[in-house]
Amino acid sequence: MRFTVVCPTYNRGPAIAATIESVLAQSLRDWELLVVSDASDDDTDEVVAGFARADDRVRLIRTHRHGHPSGPRNIGLAEARGAYVAYLDHDDRWAPEHLAVLARALEGEQFAATGATRVNAAGDVLHVTPPLTLCWHPELQVMNAIFQPSQVAHVAGLAESVGGWRTSENGLEDWDLWLRLTDAGVRCRTAADPTVIELVDPSTRQSRVTARHGWEVARFPDGRAARAAYRALKDTRRVADARTALETDLRAWYAALVESGLLVVPSGWQADAREIDRALREAVAAAPIGGRELWPDLAIVPREDHVALVHLISCVTQEHADRIGTLNRRIMRHQLELYADVLTHQTP
Repeated sequence: MRFTVVCPTYNRGPAIAATIESVLAQSLRDWELLVVSDASDDDTDEVVAGFARADDRVRLIRTHRHGHPSGPRNIGLAEARGAYVAYLDHDDRWAPEHLAVLARALEGEQFAATGATRVNAAGDVLHVTPPLTLCWHPELQVMNAIFQPSQVAHVAGLAESVGGWRTSENGLEDWDLWLRLTDAGVRCRTAADPTVIELVDPSTRQSRVTARHGWEVARFPDGRAARAAYRALKDTRRVADARTALETDLRAWYAALVESGLLVVPSGWQADAREIDRALREAVAAAPIGGRELWPDLAIVPREDHVALVHLISCVTQEHADRIGTLNRRIMRHQLELYADVLTHQTP
């Protein structure tokens, strides 16, 4: 068995048929599909059981209610018989070549991911992952989730070696696992092929992720001073300066990542340092900086002995948020200089 596909589900009903059919349509045929039902109480199990009767590579595993996909994923890992494990969320689908692309990427590697096309419930394409966002480096993995579960595969036993999937009330348990793999020395190979069709919809867990952690930008003795600083930093008249600072910082950071020799460029994208820099400049130019306000993740947070301005982060632990803050203080040199200039000249 080449691949075990782990698909956690809850009350997906007949809609899960399209997900299962996308696995049945894979050009690489050596797989098993474990659909782990998290105590569904609609007709999801009956739909899956129908596919299992027609193709013995499909298995329905019913479990007690976890209320979170990590538990069913761990149950799937325990039942897996494949040399590799791939994940598929119950509202996503795969292009027919997805497993074949992952198989090539995993040759000599432990961990791999492909690109994705993100669609809404009507099937309209919202976004296709550009190659730049599929570059991988340990620091990039600290700073960004990068991959959804449906994009990823790894050698069997790898997730369990770092503690498996953990439950997180605020989501992003995938980022948590990818980071623990990175900290264990695992490196990722990526492919630019957008072989995953991911649903982006208000009904999905991804759309309800909340930011519960963060890193401090500045401290103030009272709320009045903090609110004045907050308003000054949100002033959209500084959009041009903010964009320039962001581009300067990111270009310097990516140049250092290239220089480190650890930056992974996705297969299918022939990019040297100059091409990466060009793509980065284009991405910053197109980024929605400004709009109604600058720094939309900035918040005022009362502490025991001060009031802080905090950049909120949607990650699983405060320890991870602290690591992001430490990296940002090194990477965001020009942006933090802009912060300091604004805060120096603002008046309560």
